[in-house]
Amino acid sequence: MKQYKVFVIANLIFGILLIALSKVILPVCGNGTMRCGTSTTIEAILGIALLAIAVVAAGLIKKKIHTILSALTLVIGVFVSLVPTVIVGTCPHAHMACHSITAPVLALVGVAEALFAAGNLVYLRLRRRNEQNEY
Repeated sequence: MKQYKVFVIANLIFGILLIALSKVILPVCGNGTMRCGTSTTIEAILGIALLAIAVVAAGLIKKKIHTILSALTLVIGVFVSLVPTVIVGTCPHAHMACHSITAPVLALVGVAEALFAAGNLVYLRLRRRNEQNEY
């Protein structure tokens, strides 16, 4: 399977996973009035951004644009990890489900997404270097 197809499929999976986790599967205290609700809303928006990146990447085959999209995915992955833990946060009470379950799971999804994007960037750079050395 071509590299860009793997990138598109992974971004689709990460985007749908973020939206599903933040809005359906994982428990939060408030809808949007509390920090945990705001945090999950931002996570869903980041999931939609990943879906948009996947759609753009599916329509383009140029390698340079895939490098840019992969770097953008890396940045989104970092934000996905930081939003529930540092930037917005969740409820300060350790016994609340949004603090003990939702924030760590979303942070791990963000780390996995960032690692995938970093690996994809390394792959694209190495492939580009090998193509330049052939000529």
